[in-house]
Amino acid sequence: MKRNKYGIICPIMRELLRIMTVLALLLAPVTLATHPVAAADVRLLMPVKKKPPALDFMMDDLNGKVWQLSDLRGKVVVINFWAVSCPVCRVEMPTLQKMRERLSKMDVEVLTIHVGHTEEEVRKFVRDYDLTLPVLHDPFKRVARAWGVFNLPITFVLDPDGKLAYVAFGGRNWLNPEITEMILALRPPL
Repeated sequence: MKRNKYGIICPIMRELLRIMTVLALLLAPVTLATHPVAAADVRLLMPVKKKPPALDFMMDDLNGKVWQLSDLRGKVVVINFWAVSCPVCRVEMPTLQKMRERLSKMDVEVLTIHVGHTEEEVRKFVRDYDLTLPVLHDPFKRVARAWGVFNLPITFVLDPDGKLAYVAFGGRNWLNPEITEMILALRPPL
């Protein structure tokens, strides 16, 4: 077996890390549910106080289209930071895809920003999951760092004025009707 420079057997460490991640995910809802403040927001979106303006960025998606956040003013924008190596991201990505399909005609845009990894790994994931939503690639984590992203997944919801309205730490079922209501309520009245 191959060992790293510290003498640790890499496949065993990878398996232990995977097991620890699964255990953390399984135990997290129990821990959050017993915390009086967090219990109500575990599955939903957390409001951002004072609604600061979102930091603008310009990035290419995997198809070569250039996306500038400020060009999306007037729409509700959902921005999900994720990685192919993140088990929670893998679970939530299909629900983001379906949410985008349902809400794209309602002035809601969904952007995903992949953090790290090679473009080939991201493209393989996109093919395997049959994703058509915009996948922007941040291989050097520049945008993620500028946005203060250090744990994945994390999702920000911007109102039509480009201000941060909600944040979701960790994965969500983006098909949850309560989440859909919260997002659609950000749209300006007709």
